[in-house]
Amino acid sequence: MTPHSAKTILVVDDQPPVRRLISLMLGRLGFKTIEAGDGLQALARFEDAHGTIDLAIIDMVMPRMSGLDVAAELARINPSLKILYLSAYGGSIAIDSIRRRSPEHLLLKPFTERSLLDRVFGLLGGDPGDHQTVNSATEPV
Repeated sequence: MTPHSAKTILVVDDQPPVRRLISLMLGRLGFKTIEAGDGLQALARFEDAHGTIDLAIIDMVMPRMSGLDVAAELARINPSLKILYLSAYGGSIAIDSIRRRSPEHLLLKPFTERSLLDRVFGLLGGDPGDHQTVNSATEPV
């Protein structure tokens, strides 16, 4: 059993390869992940999890429901939920606002495994230096 096996992360991204890769990276460290391909699916998975999700990693731009809308609804359901926003678009007003108010809640694509894990550990607590990546390469995801 790993130190993170009690933590569950909801991974919401409309690109299956990105979603699976994030889940793989987190799973190697013992996190449990639940995947969703869009905002409506994320809300359903969140409800099904009955309060066991500790962190939601949400892509900002998705079909059917934006990442900001998903995050707002999840925060309404559980105000203490931690949220990490992903975006490939660094120049939007929403991204600029998140970057200014709470940069620890934002990760721009492409990102490295190390940068993802640093953000996750920062939001969930723990020392980012405690984790060892299986592949410590700096190639962006």
